[in-house]
Amino acid sequence: MPAADEALLPLCIALALVGVVVTVVAFVRGRRARALQGLALALAPVALYLTGLLRLVWDAVVAVVRWATGNVFDLGAWIGFGLLALCVVLWVVGGVLARRTRRRTKAAAVESREQGRAVGTGVAPARQPAGRTTAKAAAKPGRGTAAPAEDDDMAEIEALLKSRGIQ
Repeated sequence: MPAADEALLPLCIALALVGVVVTVVAFVRGRRARALQGLALALAPVALYLTGLLRLVWDAVVAVVRWATGNVFDLGAWIGFGLLALCVVLWVVGGVLARRTRRRTKAAAVESREQGRAVGTGVAPARQPAGRTTAKAAAKPGRGTAAPAEDDDMAEIEALLKSRGIQ
């Protein structure tokens, strides 16, 4: 049995006993569901030890600690951490700028559509199929014929239909 296993088994048993004590206290206080969850957590270290996963976690923690202590006074490592931080900042700023650019492009498209509308009416210009013409379009102002006078109610209805895109 390696030295790490000799240290891990008593640690697992101690954690399991502390978990069982907390579970019993929760059970006595009437918190049955929390007691059940506590029992599950109390058994977890022993289960990890028996499956060999605790040794894996232990080795990973030891490797991270060795790596960290070896890099604390290493100038190259700190330059690398600085570059990593710069990468994160640039990534975040790029995302913010991309969102702003999309918003500005969208706003410019809406503004150009708004400029295409008739001035002061708030109604979009009518879109007609190529072969159709209305009575207003058929009347040519240069020939001296005036457009027929429209009923006020009909004008309101027409404006409402045009504002909804219905013709």
